[in-house]
Amino acid sequence: MQTLDALEVADRNRSRYLQAKEAFNRGDLDACLAFYAADHQIMSRPSPRGRDQIRAFLAGSRESWPDIQIVVEHAVAQGDWVMGRSRTTATHTATVFGVQPTNKRIDTTFWDLHRFDQDGLIVETWNLMDSLAIMGQLGLLPGPR
Repeated sequence: MQTLDALEVADRNRSRYLQAKEAFNRGDLDACLAFYAADHQIMSRPSPRGRDQIRAFLAGSRESWPDIQIVVEHAVAQGDWVMGRSRTTATHTATVFGVQPTNKRIDTTFWDLHRFDQDGLIVETWNLMDSLAIMGQLGLLPGPR
């Protein structure tokens, strides 16, 4: 079996990261989840290990924002790690943050960091969403005085 050098590993992981985002955008959660290890761990909040946790997170995102689309603007890979900065757009058609649907178009940024295993599967994920921007666009923040 041929082993990959560090640049090949980074390129493979970056490609798989982008493929997972493409599958999510198509609404194909099974294809997206195929990029996650069975013992995947969400690190940005306390949660048990297992692909079911990331499935619930991704499905919940789709339920809250049915037309959500992610555009990866930057993806940087080094060894087992891939860091992405993405722009997300969606229409507010479901109750979010306790706010009834407004049909407003939301545009925000999020960052995610993933660690991949030797097989090229995501084993750890950290997410940081600009929730303040979403809240502002939904009218939940006071305006200028």
